[in-house]
Amino acid sequence: MSAQQAPNVRYVLPITVSYYAAHSNISSQMWRNKGLEIVQGQRKSIDSSILDASNLLASLPQEKHSDVAVVFEIKRFPIHGRVTLGGEDLPRNTPLFTQEEVSQGRLEYLHDDSVAAYDSFAFRARLKSEGRDLASPAESVILEEIFHISIKRRGSDPPELVTTDMLLEVLQGSRTFLTQKHLNTQDEDSAPDEVLFKVITAPRNGYIFNYITSESISEFTQEMISRVEVAFQSDGTLANGFVEFTVSDGEHETEPYTLHIGVLARTLLLDQVPEIKVQQGDDHTLVTEEMLMAYTGGPVEEDILYKITSTPKYAAVMVDRQPTSAFTQKQIKEGRVSVRFVKSTSPRDSVSFTARSRAANVSSVLNITVQPLAKIAQDPLLPQGSLVQLDRKLLDATPLANKTRASPTFTVIQQPRGARVVKSRGPDAGQPMQTFTQKDLDEGRIAIEILNNASGSKSGADQDEARFLLKAHGVPPAECVFSFQTSSYNPSAVYPATLLRIPDNARVYRPQGDSFTTASPGSSTNGKPHISRRSNFWSVFIPILVVLLLLLLAGVLAYYLIRKNKTGKHSVQTAASKPKNGEVATAETFRKTDPANNIPMSNVDSKGADPELLQHCRTTNPTLKKNQYWV
Repeated sequence: MSAQQAPNVRYVLPITVSYYAAHSNISSQMWRNKGLEIVQGQRKSIDSSILDASNLLASLPQEKHSDVAVVFEIKRFPIHGRVTLGGEDLPRNTPLFTQEEVSQGRLEYLHDDSVAAYDSFAFRARLKSEGRDLASPAESVILEEIFHISIKRRGSDPPELVTTDMLLEVLQGSRTFLTQKHLNTQDEDSAPDEVLFKVITAPRNGYIFNYITSESISEFTQEMISRVEVAFQSDGTLANGFVEFTVSDGEHETEPYTLHIGVLARTLLLDQVPEIKVQQGDDHTLVTEEMLMAYTGGPVEEDILYKITSTPKYAAVMVDRQPTSAFTQKQIKEGRVSVRFVKSTSPRDSVSFTARSRAANVSSVLNITVQPLAKIAQDPLLPQGSLVQLDRKLLDATPLANKTRASPTFTVIQQPRGARVVKSRGPDAGQPMQTFTQKDLDEGRIAIEILNNASGSKSGADQDEARFLLKAHGVPPAECVFSFQTSSYNPSAVYPATLLRIPDNARVYRPQGDSFTTASPGSSTNGKPHISRRSNFWSVFIPILVVLLLLLLAGVLAYYLIRKNKTGKHSVQTAASKPKNGEVATAETFRKTDPANNIPMSNVDSKGADPELLQHCRTTNPTLKKNQYWV
C-alpha cells in the first residue's frame, strides 16, 4: 500500500512590525535611524549615514539583491518642515522614496523657520521586487518607525573657527583660492551663508577678490569659501604678508584671527664654485656656503633641500660624517655637510644633485678634486737650451711624505711642449723619465731639459707646463700642475733654479740702452728678468773693484814674504877662532843657527863679565842638529 505525496503548498504570512521611538537614543530595527539635527530655518540632507534599512536585504540571496529595492513610504509628514526629493516636495498621494535615493543624498528636510524645537515624520520600510506581482516572504516584512528631527534656535551659539592650517601659500605673481583648509567655521545654529568674514587688515603683498566677479572684496561668507569663490592675488614680490579678520553670525563676533600669506619664489638661484678641493690625505673637507648656496632672493629665505641624483663613485657626501643622499642649506650653514674620498683610485669625482625650494628647483653637478699636498713653484722663469735641476725649489712633496711616512711617487701624465723630464745622473743620464720619487728629487737624479725655442713670443717668454700624478700609500692620487716660463738665456740673470747646463751658443737679449738682468728670488715673486739702468753701473764697477782688491792683497803678501827672508833666514855671530896647528884664524866663521838659540853679539871682558852673560858663552862647539852644518 503506498501513500500519495502531498502537493507543495506555499503560504505567505504577512508580518507587520510597528516601532515608535520616543527619541533618537532608542535602538532601531533598521541599520541606521539616527535622526537629524538642524538649525532653525535651514535645509539639510538625509543620507544613508542617518537613515538606512538595507538590512532588509539580508534574508535574500546576494544574486537577488539587484532585483529588489528598499522602499520608504511616509505615513505622517513633518509638522514644522517639508521633506523634498531632488528639490521637489514629496507628493501627498504617493510619498515614496528608495534607499538608493537616500544614499545619493537626494532626500532633504527643510525647516519652516518656526520656533519649534522638535519635528518628526513616520514611515514604513519594506522590500519591493521590480517587475513581479507575487511577493516573497522577505518582501512581506514591513518596518514602521519614526524619524526624529531636533531643531536648534538660530544665533544661540557664536561661530567657532576650526581651521588648523592658517598659512596660505601662493606662487610669486599668481593667484590661489581660499578653501575650507584655510578658513572653516563651526556654527550649529547658523547657516553657512550667515557666517560672515570681515577683513580688518588687508594684505600688503596682494589683495583678496571674488573669483566670480573679479572684484576686490573685504567681506565674504563661509558659503563663498565652500564654493571656492574667494581668491588671493599676489603682487609679484617675494614679501610675505598676512590678513586679519573677524567671524560673525549676525549676533556674535569673534576676536581677530590672522591668516599668514607665504609667497613661493618662481625661480631658484644657485651659486657654486667650479670644484671643491679635498686636501690630499685629509679625512674630510667641509662644504661651506661660499662653495654651495641656493637661494630665492626673498626677504626670508627658504631652507633649500639638496637631493643627490647620482651616487659618486670615489667620493661621498656626508652629514655629521655619515654618508647621505640629501642635505639642506641650513645644514651647510651649520657646518655639518662635508665631502671625502672613500676610494684611493681617482683624483676627481662628481655629484649630480637637484636643489629644491617649495615652488622651484634647479639641477647642477658638483665637481670634487684632490688637491696635492705638495709645494709647487709658481711660474718660475727658466732659460731655454739649459738643463735645470728638478729639486725642492721647483717641486716638493715632503709634506705628503711626512704625513704618509713614505716617499711619494710622481708620474708624468703630460710632458711640456718645449721641455722634457729627464734623468740627470747615471749611465742613462738624459733619458726621459716617466716615474720618479721624492727621494730621487732630493738626491738630484731628476732634471728638466728646456729645449731651444727659436720662435719665442712677443713678450719674450713662453708659457709651458708639466702635469704629474702624485701618489702615496693610503691617500687618493692628486694631479700636480707645474707651470713655468722659458726665455733666451741671460748670463747676467739670477734664475730661481739650479742650472746643470747652460746653452753653448747662448744668445743674450739686451734691449737698446739698457742691460738685461734678473732679480734674485727674494726680490721677485717669479724670478722674471727685469730691466734696470742702475744695474748697468754696478755690473762694470763691481768686477773692477774686485780686481783692485786682489792686487792690493797680493802686494801686501809679497812685501811680507820679502821682509821675512831678509831678517829671519840667517843669524851672524863673531866667535873667537881656535888656532889650528899653531896658526891664528883671522876670518869670520858663519853657521846656520836656530832662531830660538840666537844670542846678541857683543865684546865681553872675561875679567869683569856679568855672570848671567857668561852662562851663554860656549866653550865648546855644540852638537849639530838636523840640517845644520859648519861653514
